[in-house]
Amino acid sequence: MSLFLQIILTLLAAFFGAWFTLQRFRIERWWEKKANAYIELIEALHDMGLPPSEYFGAGVDGREVAPEREKELWENYHQAERRVWKIADSADFIISADVFDAIQRMLNGLSEARDAQDWYQHLDETQIAVDRCLEEVKQIGSEELGIRKGKDWNRWVPVGYLYRKVRERFSGPK
Repeated sequence: MSLFLQIILTLLAAFFGAWFTLQRFRIERWWEKKANAYIELIEALHDMGLPPSEYFGAGVDGREVAPEREKELWENYHQAERRVWKIADSADFIISADVFDAIQRMLNGLSEARDAQDWYQHLDETQIAVDRCLEEVKQIGSEELGIRKGKDWNRWVPVGYLYRKVRERFSGPK
């Protein structure tokens, strides 16, 4: 083989190696951004579910929620609600648009909760709306991120996400 051909093949191998590495890096970075968005959304939804839970706990124990705690709970609730909307606004860009639909359904449930007959029905309907949204978001997120619950252990494990993305990039979606 001539020296010229060896140089060309070496340069091509280096180019494709660098190109594949860069593609993998980009895919991993987007995966991290999506994962962080889902984590932040799940945390915000959890915070939205705290006030009803706290009130129910107090009711079961036969006590009142302290005014300072009540103020803190609802401030955190409203902050969490703003975080949810911030993430929902990026749904088409960073995370699945299905998340926006799940949030819309939650908001409809929260709106219906405002028409409840009494305080505990309001709290119950609020809790149900937030919990349903939380479960939907976790399901959508696990599918979009390519993760599933481990078979023999109770934590989330990545499964073939990068492989599928690279394969789709070169052969099209399955």
